[in-house]
Parts: sequence; C-alpha cells; structure tokens
Amino acid sequence: LAMVGSENPGPAGMPSDDLSDGTAGHRGVYLITDAPGVVAGLQALLDVDLDPVHHADVRRWPLDDPNYAPPDWYAPEDTSGGDLYQVLWPEPLTVTGSFEFEIISSPENSLSTQFGLLGLVNRAGAGDTLYVQQLQEPPYWGPITGTPATDPNVRLEAFIDAARRGAHVRILLDRHFDEPDTPRSNAATIRYVNRIAQAEGLDLRAAQGDPTGIGIHNKMVLAQIGGAGYVHVGSINGSEAASKVNREVALQVQSNAAYDYLARMFELDWTLSVPAVLLPLVMR
Repeated sequence: LAMVGSENPGPAGMPSDDLSDGTAGHRGVYLITDAPGVVAGLQALLDVDLDPVHHADVRRWPLDDPNYAPPDWYAPEDTSGGDLYQVLWPEPLTVTGSFEFEIISSPENSLSTQFGLLGLVNRAGAGDTLYVQQLQEPPYWGPITGTPATDPNVRLEAFIDAARRGAHVRILLDRHFDEPDTPRSNAATIRYVNRIAQAEGLDLRAAQGDPTGIGIHNKMVLAQIGGAGYVHVGSINGSEAASKVNREVALQVQSNAAYDYLARMFELDWTLSVPAVLLPLVMR
C-alpha cells in the first residue's frame, strides 16, 4: 500500500478518542492506494532518499544524540480528542476501480505547468470549480520585503487566474496557527485575494477558519473540470520552500467519488468558517 497525506502521526493529526461524542484535531486528508504504479513510484523515491552511498547525512537517530536528542524534560504529547467538532464522516471513503494517478514531488516537479497541480489548475475555466484548503498559502514568495508583483506565489496566482477565466474558486486557509500581523500571513492572503475578487468582479473568495478545533493542517486542492473530479492531496503547502527546497510529496487522482466526498467536507468547513451575512428586513 501507499499512503500520502497531510498529517503527521500523532494525537492532533490522528485523534484516537471515542468519536461518538465529538473530537478535536487537525483538518487533514490521507489517500491510501494499492495501485502498483503508485506504490512502485513512491518506493523508488524513498529508496533514492535513503541511499547511504549518495546521502552520507542519512543515519540512524540515537536517543542520546548530542545535537538532536530531546531535552530531559520532554514527554510525547498523548492527549487526544475533545468535543469541539462533531464527526460527520466516521468511516473513510473506499473506491474500487481503475484511476489515473500522478505522483508529484518537491523539489523536482511540483511547479511544473505541464502536469501536477499547476497543470490541473491551468485547465480550469468557465463552469469549473476549484476548492483550495491549505495550512499556509502566503500572498507572495521571495524576501519578506517583496510583494505579489515582484515575487509572486505562482500557486496562488494560478488559483486567481482560474477565477479570471470564469471558474468558481474558494480558498480556505488556516487561522489557528496563523500570525495575522505578519506580511506573509494567511490573513494577508485573504485580504489580497478578496481585494482582487471585488475589484475584478470574480467568482473568487478567500477565508480563514478552524473547523475542527486544532487548525487546518490540510494541503488539498479539489478541481471539477469539464464535469470530471480531481483530488490533489499531500504534504506540499503553499510556502516557497515546500515547492523548491523541501522533500514533499502529493498524489493527484481523477475520481468523481473522491471529489464529491471531499467537496462535501470542504463545503461544511467553509460554512463553519464563514459566518452567514444576515441582512435587515425592510418593509415598504
């Protein structure tokens, strides 16, 4: 089997409490598949990364490591769950059949415009839908003194350009971990995106939320293009380092069932995150 997703193993990413009375944790997604090509492709990537002949810095980590050992006072976090979020999908979606997968990896190919995420988003236009749910999607890359004009976040600009072509685009970013006063915060991205949407009259809206209690940790893009549903899930967030420096992996798959399942989840999260606007009733 191959497992690729947004979550680290632990109580926040994978709560283990009794879910019948609710829980709390990160919002995240895993894709698990037995597709032979995906399993072989990811195994080959792992084999290269763990090759001791070409990676002398890969070594077993001992508990008494002088540089990286945890401090004496450290204890693993073992609390799990809560009741902030009522679980609506207690069972995972299981789909059988033949599906078209893509393996996307950073820093090798995650910014390709021919395939992967950007290749998919660049196809979206009138009548199509993009749902973006991200831990982090800054308004620009480059130095902190930069701007979207001088150092664009090419992912974010691709989402905006899809709306310019007529797509219905919604972007939901994390609020829990955000530092809203910093220039590359999610809050800054929300202001940037919504300002463009209003100025250009686009079917585009961005918001922040924390629908499951301990933050949006997801790195997910859903696309419905020409009636076909696509899911992009993995560890690649919107930072420049995640695409250009880090080892990150995502899977992209065409599955209408997976799209529908996760689109319902996204729409619920959006509803929980974006308060309804109640207008006064005027009687004439």
